[in-house]
Amino acid sequence: MEHSKKAIGFFVSLAFLVLGYFSFATKQIEPFADFALLEWQMKLAGQGIFHLPYQHLLEDPEFLFFPLPEIFFHIHNGLVYSTFPNLYPILFSPFYLGFGIMGVKLAQILLFFLSIYLFHLIQKDDISTILLLFGSSISIYIFLIHETIFFFFLEIIILYFYHRKWSILSGVLSICLVWMRPEMIFAIFFLPFCFPKEWEWKRFVGACVITGALFAIINQITLGTFLPLRVLKNSAFQFRPELSLYLLKIWIEQVPIFVLFVFYLGKSIVRKEFLFRNLFLISLTIAIMIISPNTGGHNTPRYLFGLIPLYALTFRYKEKNKEGTPKIWILVCLIISFYQINVIFQQTKELKKISKFQTNTIQELKTVDDSILVFNNSDFAFVALPLLEQKKDLLLLRSDYPKETFFRILDSKNTKSFSFLELPPSPFSLGETLSLSNCKKDCEFQKNATWQLPAALLPITTTSYQRK
Repeated sequence: MEHSKKAIGFFVSLAFLVLGYFSFATKQIEPFADFALLEWQMKLAGQGIFHLPYQHLLEDPEFLFFPLPEIFFHIHNGLVYSTFPNLYPILFSPFYLGFGIMGVKLAQILLFFLSIYLFHLIQKDDISTILLLFGSSISIYIFLIHETIFFFFLEIIILYFYHRKWSILSGVLSICLVWMRPEMIFAIFFLPFCFPKEWEWKRFVGACVITGALFAIINQITLGTFLPLRVLKNSAFQFRPELSLYLLKIWIEQVPIFVLFVFYLGKSIVRKEFLFRNLFLISLTIAIMIISPNTGGHNTPRYLFGLIPLYALTFRYKEKNKEGTPKIWILVCLIISFYQINVIFQQTKELKKISKFQTNTIQELKTVDDSILVFNNSDFAFVALPLLEQKKDLLLLRSDYPKETFFRILDSKNTKSFSFLELPPSPFSLGETLSLSNCKKDCEFQKNATWQLPAALLPITTTSYQRK
């Protein structure tokens, strides 16, 4: 027993030192992509605003030029809502407003270790706890403004409550989690199989059904749909084998606990010791890989991260004995730990590189004189979100944009010029002139000059249009 305490103490201390180091080593990483959207929501939540502001509501009531891809926002009653639920921005906004990005990182470190501690209380299995601690790349999200660590904590809480036979509370929180992250339905569906001795699935399912119905009604009243926004925006399904194979590749590379699980599942099958729940868990993994709408972004298999605690919970390396943890398993955990530290190191290098692109691009865009910046690439529009604080007006052109609405927006500020920014491959261009028919005065913008932003690390082309 003393041997086991020393082992888990060593690995927890190692994790604390490593994650603490990376928290400071990643301090120059600026939010980008959907991280930037969550940062925007966090700032708005600190002001008591829970929708995404749009200053051209009167000129563009259909939000045709809103500077985000349609999949990331929802319109209801003349307001724009992010498809990222506001709970995470609301809860973490005090840390952000008080201490900046470092405050969010420190809060997520504490939440991560609290999750590991609560997991250990479930069955007090040292190896399972260490594998949850180091067995995946989920800890990379500690250093980013993202919901993943918060939802990881919420899932562990749900497991803990179910284990304690608080099935109703576990069911209520399960629907909260699924409503914010729909892919977690697979993890929640597996939950009753995790604790065969605490088989209270009737109360659990009843709580889920009642809570789900209540959430659907509230969602219909507040957002005009019975479905969670992420389900509404990702309802189309298209099987893409190359996507599933890529998810399998990075899942194997970044989640060594999965590799161990598969190895021991194969060993049990050879010995004809079939475990239905383990086969079921593998089936759920394959199902998520097949129906995932995309890779999840960030070069991590984050749609599958909800399965990690389940692998740790169902993993059985041996029967417990009084001698504590075998040395061979301490060696295995040590190898996995150093492997995962290297994975995190490589991922932080990539994040720093992407952040440098972001930082340089933002600095270059600040030098553009025009207050109105027009983009035709939705990914590039994400990059520019921090410029909203610099009083820049961001517009996103779609390929079928209505010229009348565009001119109304320009006229609302008596705009004399605007800058059109393109990031190859550009889906379309504005041409030499931009004119509006059936217009009596000042109805044409002429291309003035085109240049590339010199210090940006991306081939960004800027075109200035002047009103004739």
